[in-house]
Formats: sequence, structure tokens, C-alpha cells
Amino acid sequence: MLPARAAYLVSEGSRDGVRRAIQEASTRWAGACEPIVQASADGTITGFSRSVLENARVDGAVNVDVPDDRADKVAASLGLDLVPIAAIDHWGTTSFTSHPAGIGLGGETVDGSNGHVIAASDSPLWHAAAAGDLSPEHEAQLGLGSLVVRRARFDYEVVEAQLWGHTLQERTTAAFGENWASPAPADSPTVICVVREDSIEDCVAFWNTRALRPLRYGTVPMYLMPDDLTGWTSWPKALHRTLQRPDQFTPDVLLTTVTVDDDGLAEFARRAGLQPAPDQEVRRSSGSSDTKMRTAPYTWLPRTPIPLVGFDRKYGETTEIDVPTLREHTTLRFTNPVPLKSSAVGRTLIRIAGEPFDPLPKRQAVAELINRTATWQDGAIQFTAFLMRECRLELTIPTLAVASEVLVSAQTQSHQVSEKGAIGIGLISEDVNAALAEPLVYEAVRQLTTPRADALAKKMQRLFGSEAPLTDEQKQFAAQFAGRSEQVYRSAARLGKGSADNALTALERLVQIGWAERGLETECGRCGLDRFIPLSSELAKRPARCPVCGMSTGFAQAGGALVINYRLDGRIDHANDQGVVAHVLTVGFLSRRYKQSWITPGVDLVFGDGLKREADLFGICDGKLVSGEVKMDGGSFTDEQITKDIDTSARLGADLHVMAATSPIASEARSFAQGLCDEKKIELLLLDLEDLRR
Repeated sequence: MLPARAAYLVSEGSRDGVRRAIQEASTRWAGACEPIVQASADGTITGFSRSVLENARVDGAVNVDVPDDRADKVAASLGLDLVPIAAIDHWGTTSFTSHPAGIGLGGETVDGSNGHVIAASDSPLWHAAAAGDLSPEHEAQLGLGSLVVRRARFDYEVVEAQLWGHTLQERTTAAFGENWASPAPADSPTVICVVREDSIEDCVAFWNTRALRPLRYGTVPMYLMPDDLTGWTSWPKALHRTLQRPDQFTPDVLLTTVTVDDDGLAEFARRAGLQPAPDQEVRRSSGSSDTKMRTAPYTWLPRTPIPLVGFDRKYGETTEIDVPTLREHTTLRFTNPVPLKSSAVGRTLIRIAGEPFDPLPKRQAVAELINRTATWQDGAIQFTAFLMRECRLELTIPTLAVASEVLVSAQTQSHQVSEKGAIGIGLISEDVNAALAEPLVYEAVRQLTTPRADALAKKMQRLFGSEAPLTDEQKQFAAQFAGRSEQVYRSAARLGKGSADNALTALERLVQIGWAERGLETECGRCGLDRFIPLSSELAKRPARCPVCGMSTGFAQAGGALVINYRLDGRIDHANDQGVVAHVLTVGFLSRRYKQSWITPGVDLVFGDGLKREADLFGICDGKLVSGEVKMDGGSFTDEQITKDIDTSARLGADLHVMAATSPIASEARSFAQGLCDEKKIELLLLDLEDLRR
């Protein structure tokens, strides 16, 4: 559970714009973590501001006082949706937050005498940046018994409130913080931003740096102070009390600024009772959690420009629940982990992560299958909702098959399972996948496959030589002869792959999965034709007779024993001739490599521009959209073929392109494919036969 957060766009140098942004942020849960971005006259933002936004991971942009065309340009460059500040509470993702008054805070006792400090209406801008501010309309809306605020009259009141953690801005981060951070931030020196003459640059730089400070993982106190506090009688004792922290780092304070020169920082440090640090860099001790506390004299170092607190983070209050997801439709009920006041009224974002969502591609079309208002964020499914103590969500968790269908439909004009794909679907099973991963099993399929037209034509071409291409008549002969040829059968001794014992093991494995059958061989002295007689047929149970001419004969023997031969099932013989078994072998590998996968071994595609293509593989593997090409001969991967295959994957929006072959793929082809995939930002998975068996 977390609020939607905004980045405020203000015109460069606009004090009124910055103050208006602060006033709006002061009415929002986690407002202290919403950055302010100054847009230049040409619609660009500085490198520092862009870095702030990249680390802040906001949900949208809000235009405060930037001309509309310029604001649109800035928001587009940041990839953020934009709303005008007048509509911030009414529409857009950034409206899904609540007032800090609705968020409970255990043990909070605040009345008119010690209300959360905010800036006075006519105060310097740095007061507002440090403590927060409210427009008269916002202040009037607080009402009785709600969040109590008190306007500061003097500089020292603003500084004291920061040191005590009693500003309205600090209150906006109640029940808000990181639930994950990498690298985990460590406790660090106190950061004091020193402002001179109410500099807008110092105010915005401090505001944005504080927006990125760690709230749960590591402590980095941050304060904004004027360069002269001589009128404050308890200064610097109040500061020193906050510097009594575990002795885990040096120095105690980093002084930062945009406008104050080195001499000014040194003078501020002297008045603050700080001494220059002996080392010119931050050092950390390796002490344990019971390290002694630091004591005076406290040390300081200058840090200009203001340091950026950069680490990857995920925000939100979390809770864990067990929910059965045996059905497609699931109702999720849970108690809000955010403490709410009884009068809480507002909206929120809900992010849900868990095993049912892990294998789904993080695409918007898939999110909408789960819930029509859902999106993906930080690897979780995100919903917008009203802020309630007891939450109830209706979810539809799609199967990988449904998700795959939606994604391919979104990228094509039409599609259907290809002829090869239909054959492959009928062959895939867990037993088949396991068998094909075993030694010599795939080779046995190859040896038992009956040569068809293409195979016969290639053999004829090798006989004639490449300098004499086959004529159309010769190709027709090859097709006619291949169509009439008898199915190949082999004994273990004649398989030609491995030892006879290993070959027998592979052949028997094919029988176990129903891909081959055992049989005897007749040897006819009259017609000279040898034939395979299945053991399951009646002919095998009678005296041997040639099935062609009918002559009495015998069954082939070796060493006085009948020879057992093996022949592929007709559908497997045809499937391997079409290259489908290699598809099945690849699907089996992917099912072992990834925890959850769903792959179609062949899809015919028609894209929006009318282009027709075929993908040998299409589906989902552990959240990745997968497409690819499978060849029996690795030499078939020419530059032209690879270019077409990877273009097909790119058109499908694939995350992973699979390039597989049951014989070696040349290093040149591998390098060429890798270059194309890098260019299109697609992951490449190269596989040969030994890879496919893993």
C-alpha cells in the first residue's frame, strides 16, 4: 500500500511556483518525497533534476506554472503522464493519494500549542522548503480534530522543528518508506544545506535531496538552515544534541550549498561549533550495533554540489497473505497495513506480487486481463483503490496460454498454429521431453527417419556435385521415389550411433514413449526384398513368409538368435522429416530451463502490413515473451535467415529470441545473431544438440 507520488514542474526561477508546489505536497501523503523540477525556457531539465527523477520513481508529473507546450515536452521526455495542478486531486494516477491527516501515527499527541510546524504566509521560501506550507484554503480544510499545524514566526523555530522531526513535511512521511533498497543505504553523516539570501536554488536542491533520503534503511538526517543563526540563544546546543549518534562514521556533518562560498561555509561551521574533519572523505567504522555514541568536538566536511542520495528502492507498507488461486477468478481480502484514522478519506495505490504473477509477461495487455484498471509497476500488479481498513479485490489470473494469445493478437493481423505446430503440440508431453533429453534418443529418431524428397534430393546433389544443379525432372524423380520408399528400420547393432548396448537403450526408450515399435525382418530369396514385420502383427506369430511375394522364408538372425529391429511410428517418421521433433526437443529444454513456460512449436503469422511469417517457437518462459527458429542443420542459419528470424521476434515484441539447431551453429552465425539482437535489445539464446539435452 502506498500513495501515488508526483513530480512538480515549475518555471525556472519561479518562487511562486516552487511555493505552490510545496503547499500542494504538504497536503499529500509522502509529499516530502515528491521532487520539484524547474523547467528551462527551452523545455529541458538539468542533469541533476533528471537524476533526482530517475531515483525518485514518481508516478506522474504535475504542471504548476509552466506553459502548457513546454510542460508537455518535459513530461514526454520523462515518460510521465501530466496533469495541471488544479486537477491533481481529481484525475490521473497522481490523484491516488490521501491527506496526511488520514494516516494514523501511534502515540501522536498534538494540539494547538505544539502543532506540526509550517511556514508563515509571508515567510522566506526556505521556511516552506524546510517545514512545509499550506495555502489558506488548505489550512481551512483541516477542520477541528484533524491534523494540527502551527505557523513558525522566526528562523530558529523552523530549525528547531526540523531537529525535533516536528514539521508538517516530516509528518507527510508517516507510514511511508522503502520496503526494499539496493544497495542498502547505511547510516551517514548529517547533511545541512546552508542557504543565503533565501536562494531558490538552495531551497529546490535541498527539497529534492531530502526527497531521496532513506526513510527505513539507513539514517541520513537532512536540514535546511540559513547561513546566520546568531539570534538563536540555544544554538548550537540544539544541533549538538542531534549529533549524538552511533560512532560508525566520520565526519559528523556534511555542509552543502549552491550559493554560499567556502569562507561562508567555514564561518557557518565555526558558529555551529564544528571542527574541520581530519580526513577529506567520509569514512565508516566496522563497529557493531552497540558502538559508543559520538561526542563533541563534532567535525564537518564541505560537499558541493549537494550530494545525490542514489540507490534503487521500492516504496510501500507491506503485508503477506496466503490466498488459494486454484481457480481463474480470485478474491483477495486483507487488512490495510497502513494505520488509518477513523475519519480517513482518500485513495491509494495497491501493488500485489506473488507466485501467480511471476510467470506472466509484464505487459499492459496482460495487466488488463487481471483487472481492467491494473498496470505493472516494479514487477508487481498495481491497482488504484479507495483507502480503506479492510480491502477486497477481484482478480482474474490468466493462464500462460491465454496471456500468450492476447500478446500475439496485439502484434498481428491474424495468426494460427502452423501445420508443424499442430503436429508438435500432439507430440509434447513430460515423458517425451524427458526421453529426448537422454543420450542417443534423438539420434535414434534421426537414423530411423525415412529419407523424403528433400533428403534424397540433397544426396543426389552431392553425387552429381554442386557444379551440376538438379533439374526439375530430377527433383520430381526424387519426390516420386521418396514417396514410395519403405519406412526405415534398424536393429541396435545397425543403428550406427554409439555402442550396440547404448543404442538398444535409446531404441527401447522410444518404444516406451510410443514413438517406435519392435519387429522382425524377413529375408526373401525369391523377390530379394527385405521387410519389417511388427511383433504385434499376426505375421510375426506364424512361420516366416515374405509379405511381398508370399514365399516361405525366415526371420533374420544373428548368432543363432532372432534380430529385433525398430521402426518409428508413422506420425513420428513424418514429424521428424518435417523437422518437428527438433521443435519438440527445444520446447522440452525450455520447460526444464524455466520454472513456468508455455510454448507453441509453430505459429503462422500475418502482421499488420500484410507480411507473412512463421515462428517455430512462440510463447512465454518465466515472464519473458519468447520467439525463435529451430533448424535440424545449424548450417541453415544464413545471414538472410537470421535477419528474417530476428525481425519476426522484434515484430512480436519478444524479450527472448531462441536460435536452436540439432547440429553445430557456426561462430560467424552466432556473432551475427548476437549483433542483431543487441541492436534490437532482445536477449539471444543459442542452442545446439548438447545444450538442448541439458
